[in-house]
Amino acid sequence: MDWLVDRVFPFRRLTIWLGLLVLLVALVTIALTAVLVLPSLRGDLVDERVEQVARSAEQSAPTFASNFADALAGSGGAASANAVTRAYGELTDTEAFVYQRLGGGRLVPVTEPLAEGSSPAAERAATDAGVQRGTARIATGEVAEAAYAMRVGNGVYVVLLRSSLADIDAAVRLTVRRSAIGALIALPLAVLVGALAAALLTRRLRRLERASSRIAAGTLDTPIADRGRDEIGDLARALDRMRDELAATDAARRAFVANASHELRTPVFALSGFMELLADEEDPSRRDQYLATMGDQVARLTRLATDLLDLSRLDAGKVPLDIEPVELSAVAARTASDLAAVARARGAIVDVVAEPAMALGDEARIGQITRVLVDNALRHNPDGVRVRILTRAAGGIASLAVEDSGPPIPEEDVAAVFGRFARGRGAGDGSGLGLAIASELAVRMGGRLVLEQGAGSKAFRLDLAADTANPSPPSA
Repeated sequence: MDWLVDRVFPFRRLTIWLGLLVLLVALVTIALTAVLVLPSLRGDLVDERVEQVARSAEQSAPTFASNFADALAGSGGAASANAVTRAYGELTDTEAFVYQRLGGGRLVPVTEPLAEGSSPAAERAATDAGVQRGTARIATGEVAEAAYAMRVGNGVYVVLLRSSLADIDAAVRLTVRRSAIGALIALPLAVLVGALAAALLTRRLRRLERASSRIAAGTLDTPIADRGRDEIGDLARALDRMRDELAATDAARRAFVANASHELRTPVFALSGFMELLADEEDPSRRDQYLATMGDQVARLTRLATDLLDLSRLDAGKVPLDIEPVELSAVAARTASDLAAVARARGAIVDVVAEPAMALGDEARIGQITRVLVDNALRHNPDGVRVRILTRAAGGIASLAVEDSGPPIPEEDVAAVFGRFARGRGAGDGSGLGLAIASELAVRMGGRLVLEQGAGSKAFRLDLAADTANPSPPSA
């Protein structure tokens, strides 16, 4: 149905919109040129012509005054004055006219041919000093004019120079015609170029659309490539990073499901097998042994189910945290007491080397992390291991470390030690979720869980922000 709508309503297409946008910009540019540029062009040309006539008048005024005075004084009289005036006009590339000023500032023409129409510049020159300039409109069109007064003998004369503006009007009309022709040529080209640019742009967007559809369908192995260095290229690279992250998340999810299934299947199969053996076994000692083993498998299932539940709650962000001041040395002592029986069963020793360390965190979750660390030290090391729980505060950080004398974790396993279902060699019957949950809880409380290994010992250290408002009292 969409293809039909796209054909009936073509303006739904981005290509059409971009082409129309380019056309609109071109039309606005042409309109602004017609309204603002062309009228100002004529005004500038007219002002320049007026100034040109005025400069000619200023430069040639003394020479013309002398020649005009000689013409009037000579035998030729008016005819000589007319000839001098015509020559003056040819010299200045204007039409020159001379008036005599009578009483009251009235002007009377003294040369032929007579000037057509009235002249505001000449009227001002009759009463004001200096060269007067401006424009006037006569029957043949608009003219630029300049006028000035001169004294010859006992009389005062006004000289008027005029230059037609017809050539300027012709030049402006030619410019308008050429601009219109250029606009008629430029508009289709603008639409064509805009449409081509829009087509190239939308083609890249179509590639991104197809790539996002592949991602939505679960196909995450095809990279999203775009060589552009613009916003679309940035979007393509962002989508490709998202694809990589989704692929990593999907791989982690598959691995999680596979590992969880394996971890659940092992104790379930063991329970099923022992139940069959138990049904056929008549020896009471063997039955007790089978029941004890089944109890261990049930405990293993319980721990695994609890870990999986905690992990799912962490992923869903539904683990409530009550951040408050917590004395880490008290948590360390309580944990050592709780796990004393487990330590004795393995022939291990759990010591507490506690300094006052007041941290900001959730006391129950700090205790959970500490139990995970101590239980790991007891479970994943040889019997008779020595475990120490240490607490201290320094530099705004309150730390709780669980150190053991067991063998170090191999270098190839260190990077993944906090990963989910991470089980190195000699991991025993653990699920591989304890450290992952502990690390996530530490981060949720604004801290971190780190591994430190040295010669003959290793330690997992929980770092939290120290409660500087309520520092612990110094130990006695």
